[in-house]
Amino acid sequence: KSIMIWQRYAEPIWTDVHQGDTLSFRMAREEHDERHISPLQLTAVRRCLQVWTNPGDIVLSPFTGIGTAGYVAIELGRCFVGAELKPSYYRQAVTNLRTAERERGRTDLFAAN
Repeated sequence: KSIMIWQRYAEPIWTDVHQGDTLSFRMAREEHDERHISPLQLTAVRRCLQVWTNPGDIVLSPFTGIGTAGYVAIELGRCFVGAELKPSYYRQAVTNLRTAERERGRTDLFAAN
């Protein structure tokens, strides 16, 4: 990484993270959901994965939700392993991960390596 990228990421406040840079959670929302929906910005996840992982690494998300970390992992050429208990979140995560695979030009989601 260039020194400019590292310096920007090391800033104490990230002013260039856009609040709307999230995956849609609305399809995963159920009628009786708790009101704890907290969309996570792709930009923040992207920075973390760029700093702490390399292409080909495995990214683990034990609380996958709708698949934000997996989406970015696939986008950046990482492998992804995730777990989610809530069926509606799981279904949305699968949809989001498949979208990331298509956008990256791959079609081997859930394939054994």
